[in-house]
Amino acid sequence: MEINQIKLISSNIKDIKAKRSILIYRISIVLAESALEIIPSELRNNPLIINYSKKVGKKIDDVFLDKSYHYSAMKGKNIDFIWKRGRPDLIHISLLSILSTPLFLKNLVDVYIHTIDNKVIFIGEQVHIPKSYRRFEGLLTKLYQEKEIKHDKKDYNKYLLKIEKNMTLDNLLDKIIKPDKVIGFSSTGILKDLKNIVYENIETNDKKIVFVVGGFQSGHFSQSTRERFHMTYSISKERLEAHVVLSRLVYECENHLFNFPGLS
Repeated sequence: MEINQIKLISSNIKDIKAKRSILIYRISIVLAESALEIIPSELRNNPLIINYSKKVGKKIDDVFLDKSYHYSAMKGKNIDFIWKRGRPDLIHISLLSILSTPLFLKNLVDVYIHTIDNKVIFIGEQVHIPKSYRRFEGLLTKLYQEKEIKHDKKDYNKYLLKIEKNMTLDNLLDKIIKPDKVIGFSSTGILKDLKNIVYENIETNDKKIVFVVGGFQSGHFSQSTRERFHMTYSISKERLEAHVVLSRLVYECENHLFNFPGLS
């Protein structure tokens, strides 16, 4: 083999490695306007809420709004956006659909939870959340109290979960992720095959891509959130829950990324 050919092969290998390193840290998934919040101030004096907090043995400051138990109080007070609040279980199911996948375990995706009351939960690397919802709720309670949950003493500088309590979606996108392109998924978006959406956007490997999925059970993104999307897509003629969209999105990202040398 001639020296020039060896140099060419070496150059190609460097290009592949460079491409791989760019891709590894440039995919983010944001669960936006998520239905996760502590009991809001307008409901804290409601007898139903007070009785519930006593029943579960928690201070109201540690109780998450949950439609399954608090709907009467929510409806009685006619709180804003009632149709997209009080479903912390959706966040649990959505995280389970991402955090045990090869895409996440190979550190190919960053995951963020933006809540309806403008908090952001950062998900650390190699995190395994409890599969039991009650244990997951306990973990969230601890997170809200301590602001950060870290690894064991051997890896104490790394966090498992951390929360910023005054962070809008704009703050997250502009100050933390700093994406070149934001892709939103909504039933009102342009109907398109998800495989093509992933291929067309991740193939542009010099761009930071963020995929945004709604973390709520009904309704649509706020106008301010929709304005952040460069494109908004629908991936089915039927309405799909967040965890279904996320599962399909992760699968297609894996199929695409794992075709790159060294990522399979």
